Amino acid sequence: MAEVAIIMTLFNRAEFVEAAVRSLLTQTFRDLDVVVVDDGSTDRSPEIVERIAATDPRVRLFREPKRGVVGTLRRAHEIVLALHPKPAFIGWLDSDDLLVRSAVEETRNALLQHPQAGLVYTDHIIINEKSETIARGECSKRPFSPEALLTNLISFQFRLFRSEIYEKAGGINPQLTASPDYDFCLRASEITPFVYLPKPLYCYRVHERSISTARRLEQIENSARAVREALHRRGLDQKYRLKVTLLSRFEIALASDLSDAAPRT
Repeated sequence: MAEVAIIMTLFNRAEFVEAAVRSLLTQTFRDLDVVVVDDGSTDRSPEIVERIAATDPRVRLFREPKRGVVGTLRRAHEIVLALHPKPAFIGWLDSDDLLVRSAVEETRNALLQHPQAGLVYTDHIIINEKSETIARGECSKRPFSPEALLTNLISFQFRLFRSEIYEKAGGINPQLTASPDYDFCLRASEITPFVYLPKPLYCYRVHERSISTARRLEQIENSARAVREALHRRGLDQKYRLKVTLLSRFEIALASDLSDAAPRT
């Protein structure tokens, strides 16, 4: 097993997956494995990955039954952590997104330079279906703290983390159907410092079939659940309650300021 494993879950992304995988194979850091776990695709996505894997042994494709994005991500970690030796670092890349060529090298170096930290995250660029830049992402600009993370996924989008952090943080919550990255970051922030690398090393693609577009309400509901569980783990749920707006802006207010009769969302 290589020093770095990049996990990619895949479901019907035939138009984007080749570019995503090749953005990993052209990384300046070469000692990496690309672990692609297919979630029962019904298009040509697996065949595209198989064709690439035939030319580069760093690409490993695992065809799995349909589990959904959360179940498939959990399964991908089971596969990676069962390999010997285990990778030192793990990252995730969505099958419709791209990594800048130096992303793995720079994030790996950041973790080596900060041995007390377990996770590093970067800035990102927003691109369209044609891979044209739309805007510079703003999520990561807010100063990071475990408390600030409760109302904003600051560690968006690319993260590299030490492999042992996954298990220490409790892995992927199987009760979620979306937003496993937010839940994982909340859990990880409770056990390890994060490092912020202020460089746009991830290209986040916006299109009509992306989860953030097609399943927005589900994403908000799952994110809210992750925050409520974080408040409970941190012993804050008796003092604070979560209020969710349709704009997906999370507010934490004193429990005494909210009516007991008001429904929780």
